[in-house]
Amino acid sequence: MGSQNVIVGTAGHIDHGKSALVERLTGIHPDRFREEQERGITLDLGFAALEIDNTTISFVDVPGHEKLIRNMIAGATGIDIILFAVDATEGIKPQTIEHADILSVLNIEILIVVLTKSDKVSEALLNRRFSEAKEFFNRFSYPHKKILTASIYDQNTIDNLRETLYECSELIKNRYISDNYLMRIDRSFSIKGAGTIVTGSCITGQIKTGDDIELLPAGIQTKVKNIQVHSKNSPSASAGDRAALNVTGVDKDKVHRGDIAAAPKVFSPAASFYARLRTFSSISRKDVIKHNKSYRFLIGTYAGEAKIILLGKKSLNAGESALCKVVPDKPYTPLFGEAFFLRSLSPQVTVAGGRVLSIDNFGLDKNNLITFLSCMENGQTEEAFKVLETHIEGTIDIPAPVQFTDKNSVEINHLIKKYFISAGSSLTPRKYFSKITDMGKEEIFSGRPVSLSGYHKYFKNSENIWKIFRENLIRLAETNGYTYENDKIFKKRKSVHEKLAEEIYEKMSQDISLSNTANLSSSLNISEKAAANALTILTNKGKIKKLDEKNFIRTDIFDNFIQNAVETAKKEQYIDLKKAKTIIEAPRKILIPLIEQLDKTGLFTNKDNKRYLKEG
Repeated sequence: MGSQNVIVGTAGHIDHGKSALVERLTGIHPDRFREEQERGITLDLGFAALEIDNTTISFVDVPGHEKLIRNMIAGATGIDIILFAVDATEGIKPQTIEHADILSVLNIEILIVVLTKSDKVSEALLNRRFSEAKEFFNRFSYPHKKILTASIYDQNTIDNLRETLYECSELIKNRYISDNYLMRIDRSFSIKGAGTIVTGSCITGQIKTGDDIELLPAGIQTKVKNIQVHSKNSPSASAGDRAALNVTGVDKDKVHRGDIAAAPKVFSPAASFYARLRTFSSISRKDVIKHNKSYRFLIGTYAGEAKIILLGKKSLNAGESALCKVVPDKPYTPLFGEAFFLRSLSPQVTVAGGRVLSIDNFGLDKNNLITFLSCMENGQTEEAFKVLETHIEGTIDIPAPVQFTDKNSVEINHLIKKYFISAGSSLTPRKYFSKITDMGKEEIFSGRPVSLSGYHKYFKNSENIWKIFRENLIRLAETNGYTYENDKIFKKRKSVHEKLAEEIYEKMSQDISLSNTANLSSSLNISEKAAANALTILTNKGKIKKLDEKNFIRTDIFDNFIQNAVETAKKEQYIDLKKAKTIIEAPRKILIPLIEQLDKTGLFTNKDNKRYLKEG
């Protein structure tokens, strides 16, 4: 296994032994991080790291105090494993329940519950506490769940916990698959002589010293001058790292906790987004969430307020869920599946958690939007694409894949190609594109001149898609003999010379001897000048080919003769005048220059007026 960084979030009721566990595992007591913080570059949420083989396990405290609930949620951002401490002497407490509710929303796959202080209780009580913990945590759907007992005075239990952490680290899957860098900022400050520092959790991609970076939602463009990972200088920072970035030319007051540092021009801040919201069953009162009301809102490292617009419901009671629109008090840059929380303003309690499903409604009406969101929630991405293809009229912009879905870019690009015409991030459904194209064809073929600018309104939100449509319609029109000039498509009236050229072209297929101006003049009762003009028109269009100074032949007849001459020479060793007559019925004045044309193909060798195919 290659090297990796794992973030473990420690949770649990205050005084249930989290700090003591971490100190026994790492040799560092959490109180030390306050001293390090004063030196300027440590992360305010992390406090220790443990090295096992090629794996770095970083511990992030999820504080237990009620007043630090905001830090708890911010600390949970980017966590891979939850280490949940439950005091064996006290068992499950109200704060245990609240923390467990909150953490269950975060889409973290691995839970390790540790019954601490196991040396202070009898074996019978320890067994009872184990059963209680198992029953309680079985309410939550973690794919990987382990319950251990531990005592800081029993080295075997500490070794067992360390081994369990290492085993679980091998089960981690990257929740956000993207090559583009994104970090959620939890602090911004300045150091004399260095400038502004932003710290936080790296969620996707990698950043290197000297790279350009964008601070969202403000859209500030800057560069990374220096990087620290786990308080040490580093040439780069990657997904899973806790990092500090020294950015150039940015005032620390322009960057805030809750902002994003990201690869430029990739991610889209959203003024609102759509989500699945679930109220916690541990909340006792009714009407926990009301439609169109504002609540304290926490997502990533951001804390503010947000209005909740329920889709299809007026309120949510404890333990209920609904799809909803979330309108934060300032734009945020969410990722697909990202967790968020709501707290009631009075009393101050965390009442609900949700996950982001879409940062746009793509112009869908309410019913189709609900269908689309349900597909996204259930991992039915192709079904969601079908909803968009069927119901969108016009163009849409798809956000960065990691903001749109949990599927990788290969799968997404396949679906885009299957259901949409694309130009950059702009898409239009193939069904819609065909519908507008058919409208254009019908108007063109009606015989009236068609102004192309009249079709711009159907693709007005994307100049790139409009350009593709315009070029497609012009090409289609010209293929069918129409002309495009000055924004108009029309059927050009043919001149007398063009009509004569078309007539001669048809006659030349019926009678191959109609090959020069003299023959054409006498046969069609036209002047030699008119015949010569018609032959020039046909030559310029590539419809006929000049054989010698006087004679011409249709290009399709000529190509057919060459092909058959090659086949004949393969079968009969060579081709001469006699064999040429079996391929094409023509007078000598045509056959002789035709055979001479074989020499110009480079395929034949001429010996005694017999053409042999060259070897190889």
